[in-house]
Amino acid sequence: MEAKLMALRRGMLEPVVLATVEHEQRYAGEIAECLRAAGFPVQDGTLHPLLNRLRREGLVIHEWHESPTGPPRKYLKLSEDGRAQLEQFRAYFHTLASMLDSIGR
Repeated sequence: MEAKLMALRRGMLEPVVLATVEHEQRYAGEIAECLRAAGFPVQDGTLHPLLNRLRREGLVIHEWHESPTGPPRKYLKLSEDGRAQLEQFRAYFHTLASMLDSIGR
């Protein structure tokens, strides 16, 4: 069962990352903290390649901001395409949840 839950979490990683930057720009460390605070385990080795792919696909855009504690940081936010994809995922997720709840009743 644990392997199936891990596969489900892997499939959920992209939409939950998009959701973390829906209303606020965040850099990678903040995204990881936000996910962990919500109870969603994430590894930096998984997160960074995903963020790069999302940027290449045009789902997030970035801006460099100076950091008070070191080098500049790349802050990410949703693009219009990213916002549309997140909305599509939410609609599909609600459909799946409703179907799961209704099966066998």
